[in-house]
Amino acid sequence: MEQPLADALKISFLELISLVGPLLVIGLILGIMERRANGYFYAAFGYKGILATAWLGTPIHELGHALMCLVFGHKITDIKLLMINRTDGALGYVSHSYNRRSIYQTVGNFFIGIAPIISGIGVLFLCLHFLLPNSFNVFEIYLQTSLMSNPYKLTFIKGFGDTSFVLIQSLFTLRNLLNPNFWIFLLIAICISSHMALSWADIKGAAHGLVTLYLVIFILTIMGNSIGVNMYRYISQVNRYNAYILTLSVLALICSLFSLGLSFMVYNLKRNRS
Repeated sequence: MEQPLADALKISFLELISLVGPLLVIGLILGIMERRANGYFYAAFGYKGILATAWLGTPIHELGHALMCLVFGHKITDIKLLMINRTDGALGYVSHSYNRRSIYQTVGNFFIGIAPIISGIGVLFLCLHFLLPNSFNVFEIYLQTSLMSNPYKLTFIKGFGDTSFVLIQSLFTLRNLLNPNFWIFLLIAICISSHMALSWADIKGAAHGLVTLYLVIFILTIMGNSIGVNMYRYISQVNRYNAYILTLSVLALICSLFSLGLSFMVYNLKRNRS
């Protein structure tokens, strides 16, 4: 009895990683780059340096939380899309309540917590679609022909490298550099990517939902094993979903990297002049 239980615990953990692993890795990387970039902007310009990107990035961050609250049936009790002159450093928030006896709503805490990553990526791609349709079409063709035909062969490093190459090639062209829409897109991308990472409150809420999600997967695995159904085989099909998340997140990661590089250059120029 102990061995089947141990196997179910291990398989459930692997299933959980298959479902949410890419988002967790992406969130970690975005968080590191965002904190460094905002640190450089703050050192160069003070609080105004943060507000220069927060006017757009923070509302999109908070709207991501709010949208997921609606999806998972949480009641939004208060929402501030942008606040300034806060001594605690908070730029916005979404307060919500839920039925703690509802498994669906409790699991929803995880997705509400990580929602800014999803909303940020979504808005970036909408902007790419409408402002730079040629670049978007190049990426869409790559996604359909090269990646989605073989999502199970994707590794994080290979997927990130290949997709980054395609996106950079399609974005930084002479045609785009002469296009005003490119610079509008770049401004929007810097604002969004500078406020996409999760706060400690977001991480705490997401962790609560993640524990519940693991317990749900564990129970389903036990039930599947008891009737001879391999749940891991079904959940592993989300590799296609993971491939989408990975490739779509590359744009956010590239924009965050660009924002970090820009903030570092601005900080050094300011420091050398003083």
